[in-house]
Amino acid sequence: MIPRQDSDHPIDKIRFGLMVAIGGEDSSETLNLVKAQERIARREIEQVPQRAEARGQEFLDFSQESRTALMAQLESYLEWLTRARTALEQQDSSETVRAYEESQEILPELNAALERYSQEFSGFGPFESMPANTLFRMIQGIESKEVETPAWSQYCKYFSKGIVERVDTLGQLDMPGREALQQDYETSIDILTALKAERPQTAAAAKPKIAELDTVYHRAEELERLMADAIENGPTAIPATNVLLAILREKHQAYDSDTLAAMVEEYGEIMDGYTETFEEAASRPTDSALVQEEIPRTLDTLDSHYTAIEDLSAAIEDSELDKLPDIIQRLIDTAALLEESQEVFDTAAQHQTNITCPSCSRPNPPENRKCEACGEILPRPEDAGVTSSSTFSVLSGPALEENEQLQMTENVARLFQACDDVADGVITPEAFANELKLATIGLKEFVDDLDSVAATALDEDAFTPEQFEVWKTTHLPYLEEVAVTYQAGLEEAQLGLHSMEKFLTDPDRLHLVEGIRLTWQGLSTINRGRLSMETYLKMLEDVMAEVADDGMAT
Repeated sequence: MIPRQDSDHPIDKIRFGLMVAIGGEDSSETLNLVKAQERIARREIEQVPQRAEARGQEFLDFSQESRTALMAQLESYLEWLTRARTALEQQDSSETVRAYEESQEILPELNAALERYSQEFSGFGPFESMPANTLFRMIQGIESKEVETPAWSQYCKYFSKGIVERVDTLGQLDMPGREALQQDYETSIDILTALKAERPQTAAAAKPKIAELDTVYHRAEELERLMADAIENGPTAIPATNVLLAILREKHQAYDSDTLAAMVEEYGEIMDGYTETFEEAASRPTDSALVQEEIPRTLDTLDSHYTAIEDLSAAIEDSELDKLPDIIQRLIDTAALLEESQEVFDTAAQHQTNITCPSCSRPNPPENRKCEACGEILPRPEDAGVTSSSTFSVLSGPALEENEQLQMTENVARLFQACDDVADGVITPEAFANELKLATIGLKEFVDDLDSVAATALDEDAFTPEQFEVWKTTHLPYLEEVAVTYQAGLEEAQLGLHSMEKFLTDPDRLHLVEGIRLTWQGLSTINRGRLSMETYLKMLEDVMAEVADDGMAT
C-alpha cells in the first residue's frame, strides 16, 4: 500500500518540489519522485482488488464501501500525478501551481481512504477487534511460514504502545466508566505482554488468549465510542449524566454488578463536584430576587437527583435491573430541572447591576475595577468579549474562583471551533493541522514568559547581597511553586493538543473532546500561575525600587 503521509513522505517531498519548481528552481528530482509514485499508484490500483479477492467473498462484502472509496481516491491520485508530471516536463508554471493547489485536497482524502481501508484490511477476521484479528492472522502466517517470526513481538509491542497512550489520555477523563475503561485497556496490555514474552506455537494454541484480548479490548473500545457519542448527543445538558445513561441503556449487560456500581459511584463523585460549586456560589450574598427564589428549588432538585443515584445503586446491588427504566427517567427529569435552574441563574447574571467581589462578597458598582472593601480585582464580563455566565453553575462542574477564571480568547475559540469543523468535515485535516501548529506556537510564548520571569527572579545583580538573601528565602520558594504549577499547565495543554492531533490518524471524535478538555484545563492552570506570578513580580519590582532608592541615597 502507499504509505500514509509523514514529514519525510515522498508525497510531502513532491509538494515541496512543486513549490520549488514554481519558484523556477530545478525540478528533476521532483519529477523522478512523481514518476515513482505513478508506478506505485498503478500497482495499487491493480493489486488492491486482487488482495481483497484472496481474502474471500466475506471480506469482499465486508470491505466493499471502504475499498470502493479507496479505489476512487487512487484513480484521482494517479490523475493528479500525471498532471503534475506533465506540468514539470513542460515547465508549465500555471499548471504546476494548479497541481500544488490540488494536492491540498487530494492528499488528505487519499490518506483518509487509505487509513479506513487499512484498518478494515488488517482488522478483518473471526474476532471483534483489529488487534485480535491481526495477531490471529499473523500466528497463522508464522505457522504456515508465510510470515517471519520476529513480526509477532513487533506487533505485540506496537499494539501495547498504542494502548498505553490511550490509557494516559483517559487518565484525565472525568466521566463515569473511566475506571472500567482503564482496567480493560490495562488488562489488554498485560495479555499482549504475555503473548510477546511467550509466543504460542500454533494458531489453535493462540486462539484462547487472543479471544481473551479481544473481549476486554473490544469492550473498552466500544465504551470509549459510547462515551464520545453520549457526550455529543445525550438527552441532558450534563455530559457525565449522558455517559451514565448510555452505559445503563446500552452496555449494562457487558459488566458485572460491582463494575456498574463503581460507575454509579464515579458519577456521584462527579455530581459532588457540581454541587460543591453551586453551594459555594449560593452561600454568597445576592440582591437578586430571581436568584434567591431559584436557589431553594435547585437544592431540592439536587436532592431528588441524588435520591435517584442512591436508588440506582440499590437496584444494581440487589440485581433489580427491571427498575432501571424508571430510575433513568428520573435522572433525565431532574437533569432537565437543573438545566432550567441554570437558565434562571444565567438570566439573573445578565441583568445584575452590581459586581460581587469574589474575595469578600461585597457588592460593587459596575464601574468599579477593584473592590471597595478589600481591593480585590473584580471580574468584568466585557473583558472577555462575551456575555457573562452565572457563577451558580450546576452543569459545568467544579470551577475556578472568579478572580482566576480563564477568559475565552479569540485564539482559543478559534482552535476549539477548528475541532468542531474538522469533525464535521467543514475544514480539511491539513487545515486543522495548521491550526494545531499555531496553537503550539502560542504555547511556546507561554514557555518564553516563564523563562523570562525565572531570569528576572534569579538575577542577583539586581539586588544587594542582603536583599537577595531576603528575596531568596522569603519569596523565591513560593515563586518556584508557582512556576511548577505553570509548567504543569503547559504540559497539560500540550497533552490536549497531542490528543487533538491523534484525530488526524484516528478520526475518533473522542480525541477532540478530550483534547479540548485537557487544553482548557491546562490553559486555566497557566492562567492561575500567571496571576500568581504577576503578584510576585510586583513584589520583585518593589524590592528593586528599594535597591534603586538605596543606591541614590548612598
